[in-house]
Amino acid sequence: MFRKLPLTTVLKRAALVTLSSSSALGVGVESHIYTNKLTSALEDTQSQKKADGLSGDFTLRSNQLVEDVGEVVGNQYWGDLNLDYAVGSGQPSEKKVSISARANDQEALMFAVPEAYVKYNWSDSSLTVGRSLLEWGYIDSVWGFGKINNRKNFDYFEPGHEGLTGLHYSKSAPGMRFSIFGSIVYVPELNPGQDYDEDKGTITCNNPWCRPQSTTAPLEDGKEVPVFYSIDYPEITDVVFRYSAGANVELDVGPTTLEFFGIRKPENQLSVAAEYYYDIDAGEKGTAFVDVTPQVYYHDVMGANIRFKLGDYITAYGGGLSITPNTYPDGINPSIVYTGLKPKKKREDYLGGGLFYQGAKFKASGHYVARVSDYDLDNDLLVEYPRWNQAFNFKISSVLTRKLSVDFDYKYDMLTEDRLTMFSASYIVSRNMLASGGVNMIGTTDDVESFWSDFSNNDSVYGALKVRF
Repeated sequence: MFRKLPLTTVLKRAALVTLSSSSALGVGVESHIYTNKLTSALEDTQSQKKADGLSGDFTLRSNQLVEDVGEVVGNQYWGDLNLDYAVGSGQPSEKKVSISARANDQEALMFAVPEAYVKYNWSDSSLTVGRSLLEWGYIDSVWGFGKINNRKNFDYFEPGHEGLTGLHYSKSAPGMRFSIFGSIVYVPELNPGQDYDEDKGTITCNNPWCRPQSTTAPLEDGKEVPVFYSIDYPEITDVVFRYSAGANVELDVGPTTLEFFGIRKPENQLSVAAEYYYDIDAGEKGTAFVDVTPQVYYHDVMGANIRFKLGDYITAYGGGLSITPNTYPDGINPSIVYTGLKPKKKREDYLGGGLFYQGAKFKASGHYVARVSDYDLDNDLLVEYPRWNQAFNFKISSVLTRKLSVDFDYKYDMLTEDRLTMFSASYIVSRNMLASGGVNMIGTTDDVESFWSDFSNNDSVYGALKVRF
């Protein structure tokens, strides 16, 4: 006997299945503002490192120096490996490959290719073929929205960046620069991943940054029944062969630079639709079946920025970012009435600005962003919560002595009262070894549901050792 589950129960418990996992698609194939991470004294000591050749670093980190802090799946300890290979920097032909990987205490492996390209330089032009970062706009990069470039997403404190795969042509002229990007290859974000057991019909987490899916669903009479998930995997070719096209223009007006950009591309994360029903004869109590289908949605991203120098050490910027998503997935006839659950897409508009101070031993920056488009935190149930709504960010990095440095990064959302705090102290043990310790904390409000609510226990008091080679 089959019947539909009550819509409200699925909305709250079982519908929002996010499949950014590499298991769904197989293993797919930075200006200082694009690093999106805390700097450390060790990076400063690498200024003498040769530009060409192979380099990298390996980090071991324990996140539970204090008992009962951050006791979340996959948050106990992890190891990071970063490899960079560069040839011909500044020459007519350049090659660069960057690879990152992380393995945690659950033996879960996350993998990223931030950049992998060949770049041809001539006269006042360049052509980049492969995976490269589009350094277009500031708001998307500073706040980790992931609307233009992909994010590494090993963790959400420092989401990092991955480039887009395609052709990127740039040309400079007196007082202006422009670039165009085009691609027929789409590589979605694959991190953080989830584990799908096809036989058991379960979707579970092996790292602290995925949202666990419900194992049970309530019926109208209040009874809880188990949930069985089925995933309709798309063909790889149906996902990756999709176009992107965009352009960027920068104009110099005295000490001020104006930037305008726009790009149409698939969203960096796959969305999902779900059909659901309840079979009273399956199992002892009956079973709720949820059939999940990953889908690709397009969106148009447009923005403008103004940037100007305030003396030798300070740079200020302001700008806007607008994201207009398609309301139906690519390849689906919009006239078809869908009877299951599908994500609701809403336009996002942001205004923001900030200041950078870049000194020899002291760096600081402050940023502000506000979402100015309509959003209803209480009623937009199938719309992804904004990562930040009306927030400010302050960060400093200071070299205290020849070997000791400290870093501090604080974000606060004035609408939801979400807080992200990062503090670390680093000591250079040797030319190629750095020891560090610090605290990462997430603060949320119990009576307000937000993007960060599911990750409020992902704190850490950590110690780490990094070795460069």
